[in-house]
Amino acid sequence: MMKPSPPLWISGLFLIVVAVAVWRFIPPANRRTLEPDQPPATGPDAAGDAMRKGSEVAHPRKRVTLWGQIAGRGPMLISEESDSGMITNTYQVSPTQFIVRVVSPHPMDQRLGSSDYETAAKADFELHVATETNLLEIKAILEDFPTAMASQKLYSGIREAYAARARMRQLRDERYKNSDRVIRLYNEGDEGNVSLTDAQRQKLNDEASKLSEEVGSMLSLDYRDAGERLKQRLTRLYGELPKAVYQRLMSIEIYEPAEPLPTP
Repeated sequence: MMKPSPPLWISGLFLIVVAVAVWRFIPPANRRTLEPDQPPATGPDAAGDAMRKGSEVAHPRKRVTLWGQIAGRGPMLISEESDSGMITNTYQVSPTQFIVRVVSPHPMDQRLGSSDYETAAKADFELHVATETNLLEIKAILEDFPTAMASQKLYSGIREAYAARARMRQLRDERYKNSDRVIRLYNEGDEGNVSLTDAQRQKLNDEASKLSEEVGSMLSLDYRDAGERLKQRLTRLYGELPKAVYQRLMSIEIYEPAEPLPTP
């Protein structure tokens, strides 16, 4: 008698665990590290420094974002947030290419849940609601969520949804622009363009491939992860987040960028 196969979700979970384990043993030389406000860093020392910065605490918060049905079928992002707020994003953009990006937190990000954050979030709402009218929709959704109302942190939740949806719109626009650049480069390197040498044509095609596979993958992963970060921060704020509330918040369109909250 044939032994029954394990359920698909167990296989998928196993592959995710394997992917994370494999990532831990990737030699630093195979990673590229991008630090905020600095040129790209390369080499084993730079990648090792980035990983140490993101691992300063024993139990960082972690999110795993997959682009594909299961691990190994498409790019993957492992995002770790330390207790100090430092975020280390490791992008697997191909089976052999890893890029590490370290993101420094804004000072107010670490004050989520405090009275200072709530005061700044309320002032931010009052400043932008006249032009970003969908903030009223976000407010109505959270007012229907009893836990948010009882927490006395209503405007903190509004701010989180506002910032996340603004970020997602920005990433979506960047993806469109990147796709346009890819098409333009492929068209410029078309074989019908007799003014180019083979070397010039190859250079254009290589640049287009890099934009499509590397930049495009990172933008797509960042877009997906922005929604996961919103869910994580609202759960941290309220202790729970019903799926229906999250889905309603994710349906709201935001058109203005969300500027960082001022530090008191």
